[in-house]
Amino acid sequence: MIEASIGAAVGVLTIVSARFIRGERWLYSLGLLVLPGLYASFALQAGEQAVGVREMIYGVPFVVAGLVFAFVSVRRSAVLVGIFWLLHGLYDLVHSQLITNTGVPVWYPVFCFVVDAVIGSYLLWLSRRLPEANLRQA
Repeated sequence: MIEASIGAAVGVLTIVSARFIRGERWLYSLGLLVLPGLYASFALQAGEQAVGVREMIYGVPFVVAGLVFAFVSVRRSAVLVGIFWLLHGLYDLVHSQLITNTGVPVWYPVFCFVVDAVIGSYLLWLSRRLPEANLRQA
């Protein structure tokens, strides 16, 4: 499964990049904003505007969580952001059962699931090392 291997590499590269640029306080939270847009962009590329709107509606919780945790200091935010990444990974696995989006490449759900699982798992691990598991204190 090449898509899973590449997904793991992208997840690790994201973590390394966040640490290098000292972006752990905001990068993972803002990353949640991007996730719904990717599925919506696939729909728009396939000429399915209504599906793109549905993708964004399903993505509202990720967008709200991303905005809140990026700009507000919240106890346990590393845990909560990690859980949102893992939830998006689960969404990737059941996506085709929720929405018919012909623009999504066949490899994408597995790739995205692995990226989300790597980042979410890392954030749960990181939460044990941060005071109050607060990303703003990373």
